[in-house]
Amino acid sequence: MLRKDLHWNGSCRPASFRRRRTLSLAILLAAVPLQHLSAHVSSLSGQVADAIDRNYLCAGCDGWKALRPGLLAQSASTTASLDQQLMQLHDSDLHLLTTDQLAMLQAETAGDERGIGLVDFAVTSDPNTGSPQVVTPLFDSPAFRAGLAPRDIILSINEKSTTGLIHEDVMALLRGDAGPVRLTVLRDGLQRSIDVPTSKWKEEAVASRELQVGGKHLGYVAVHLFTPDSGDKVRKAVESFAARGVDRCILDLRNNPGGYVDAMAAAGSAFTDRVLGWMVHRDGTRDAIHSSFPVTQRMQLAVLVNEGTASAAEILAAGLRETVGARLVGSQTFGRGQVQTYVDLNGATGIVIPFANVQTPKGVQFNKRSGLHPDIAASSDPRSAASDAAYGKAIELLVRG
Repeated sequence: MLRKDLHWNGSCRPASFRRRRTLSLAILLAAVPLQHLSAHVSSLSGQVADAIDRNYLCAGCDGWKALRPGLLAQSASTTASLDQQLMQLHDSDLHLLTTDQLAMLQAETAGDERGIGLVDFAVTSDPNTGSPQVVTPLFDSPAFRAGLAPRDIILSINEKSTTGLIHEDVMALLRGDAGPVRLTVLRDGLQRSIDVPTSKWKEEAVASRELQVGGKHLGYVAVHLFTPDSGDKVRKAVESFAARGVDRCILDLRNNPGGYVDAMAAAGSAFTDRVLGWMVHRDGTRDAIHSSFPVTQRMQLAVLVNEGTASAAEILAAGLRETVGARLVGSQTFGRGQVQTYVDLNGATGIVIPFANVQTPKGVQFNKRSGLHPDIAASSDPRSAASDAAYGKAIELLVRG
């Protein structure tokens, strides 16, 4: 079980903490047992290779075997040069972070956003071209309001081509505070320009309300990001519903790129006490994704999903479908069922490494863009309830029982 006492809380830990812990990110974050680098490794390239050998899901694959000798041959390597080499593996979830970049990622995961609304784990790479690709803009962020969409491929940022840029260089351009950001994106084979204002903003990770439709009382909870306190907020919302006799609920996970795994598990515990999924390691061993909190209220559930539902949000959607019969309404999810671990290398640099795949309680895997298929397909428009067919279908489903 994931240990809540070790998870990041959004503040940057001192270097001594980072040296003592290895942290996992299901995009993003929960703690796993300490793993040490080999004592004889001193060079940065050697530390990177050692961490990958010990943790990487694909450490036995031909790509890493071919790249490893050249990476180790760099005697005067830097974080940027090593990241550039790792790009040859076409795995955007394998990359290095400086302590400053780590602090920024932690702040984003805690909901303290800046820039246009594309947090670190809301940008991946296109498997065909290697270009940066949007998982989803955060709900109601400047990028969301400007019309940026899941799976958009970012060709340029402020007229600067993204070809050959490492992940953190892309993120640095997207996090800027100096005026609007002009993005050139590829969507459905067509290029388009999108101007997005830049602003510092606070993400509303969880929103809830009650509805009355056709004589039925329904609860509605939207989780836009799994910040450290998202699970507690979901449980409190469901407790409030239950106190007023509400036993039917819409859980909206659209445009949610993921977040803290233990927060997601706590949110799930509002509805079920069963295992929500499994982290499967490269040796085949499995760790349960589960929370020890008692069930708040068993409810009839409709879960809204779309192309921007990813990672931890997908785990929750799949877990609730297989444990309590929740119906998924909307469109196919992104397909990012993978867990990462952060390994500190030298106190100034660390590496994010994919170390486990995720399976649903019944053993279904949804990584590599396969995604989850909804039970009821419907178009989504989270910006407007009046034209949101998926939202209307979810209400109809619960009202009819």
